[in-house]
Amino acid sequence: MTASLVFPELTAITSRDAASGFRCEEEALSRYFQQQATQQGRREENRTWVLHRPDERPDLPSVLGFYTLTWIQLERSSLPAPVTRRLPDYPIRAILIGRLARDERCKGMGIGEHLLDDAHRRALRVNAEIGGLVVVVDAKNARAAAFYEAHDYTVLIRAGSATTAWPQRYFVRMEDLRATYAGT
Repeated sequence: MTASLVFPELTAITSRDAASGFRCEEEALSRYFQQQATQQGRREENRTWVLHRPDERPDLPSVLGFYTLTWIQLERSSLPAPVTRRLPDYPIRAILIGRLARDERCKGMGIGEHLLDDAHRRALRVNAEIGGLVVVVDAKNARAAAFYEAHDYTVLIRAGSATTAWPQRYFVRMEDLRATYAGT
């Protein structure tokens, strides 16, 4: 059934999206989307990208999911040595997928994967223009961590050891994403 679902292109968040009734399993993410995402975009802090329901599916919520993108700097020592080999000892630029969530009423429809795919493609376009070594995500819980691990993300090393507290930060190298999307 979901194989025939064709998703529309993601768009930047609007006030109407924020008031759409979006809700996910993580209350903090629902609250962020409803109360902060539009304001942060206006202040140029980040960008929130929204996936709307396809026109042919009025039975679905109007907003299926969203993610945010922004820049961050990482201390070189927070990444494994093989990733930073031959890089000077100064902070490293990365693209952060700060939040990624799908509406809880759309579980099992591949929306999380679609959102992550769109975020990866957008990160690669930004990378082509101005660089960036890695894409970073913050897993809010074990379920989110398993999702990112299934998509080849690695736990980010903080000061030489992995963290077990939530949120837990993960990364994927830009060159690995580029190889994954080569020819698509």
